[in-house]
Amino acid sequence: MASSDDLDERRQRKLAQMSRRDEERKLDLQTKQDERKYITSTNVGRKYFEQEYPLMKSQIEDLFSQLSVNYDEKILQDIIDRLQTMEKFLTEHVDILSSRDVANGQGDVTKLRQKLNSLQYETLSSTHRMDFTKTLEETPKKEEDSNSKVPSANFIASLNTINISNKNNELIRLESADLNGKDVAIENLKQCELFLKGVPSSLQIKNLNACILIVGPCARSILIDQCQQCEFALACQQLRVHTSNECDFYVHITAQPIIEDCHNLRFAPYNVKYNLKDEHIKQSGLLWTKDYWDDVRDFNHMVVGMPSPNWRIIEEEERKEWSID
Repeated sequence: MASSDDLDERRQRKLAQMSRRDEERKLDLQTKQDERKYITSTNVGRKYFEQEYPLMKSQIEDLFSQLSVNYDEKILQDIIDRLQTMEKFLTEHVDILSSRDVANGQGDVTKLRQKLNSLQYETLSSTHRMDFTKTLEETPKKEEDSNSKVPSANFIASLNTINISNKNNELIRLESADLNGKDVAIENLKQCELFLKGVPSSLQIKNLNACILIVGPCARSILIDQCQQCEFALACQQLRVHTSNECDFYVHITAQPIIEDCHNLRFAPYNVKYNLKDEHIKQSGLLWTKDYWDDVRDFNHMVVGMPSPNWRIIEEEERKEWSID
């Protein structure tokens, strides 16, 4: 058994390591802020913003018009990419903008994102109404004792969408054959555990309470709304979290995660282990050398140089590991 002196020494080393890491992060943040100021705090930078920003906004609005005439997932993905570029562009130039310009820009972004979210939900709901449906019942591979929850999954699958909804205190497992290439809609769950071992195309998640959701690499985007006290392990291209509180996220993401109207969120690296993980990563097309898990953008706190009060990093000693084998 370690002596109290050994424990104190380890604690001091850990505190020193955490302090050093925090100082390095602050220094890096200050360096990036100084670089942005140097680049954008000139008349040239201001003129460039005034020329480029309206063009970005106009191009996105034109794409929405095209989408209203003829729905195309490529156009939808183009809107997502361009909107993210526009948001980043606004943030990078915030130092040279007036408070009114920043407010107008944030208003533009919010309206466009709401339009995008509404379109995604409408499309998903429309898909659910398609004629082709089926109900699947999964039985556990191993016999469970009488005190265990029985793994089950009752969901409606359209041609390309799986719906998991309206469940309480259930353990749900899906495998590659059920998931690969499918859009997954998860809604109205309470105290459920979901282990999705495969490569879904996208995830739409709404109104989860005290749930655990562990998923293999998702090929495209994940949208989360109205979730409370949940734990998520996710890998994807883009992650957007709205109106959610007290949730933990273990993520690998190839673009900055975006949160809005959220409180008490925590983030850590994706730490899911299972036998087919490497194969699924290749299948998803995700770039595994690029990861923005700790670079969260809070649309309710776009103040350069000041950390958002709505999210923080999970300390290493508190992080969990997950397996979906």
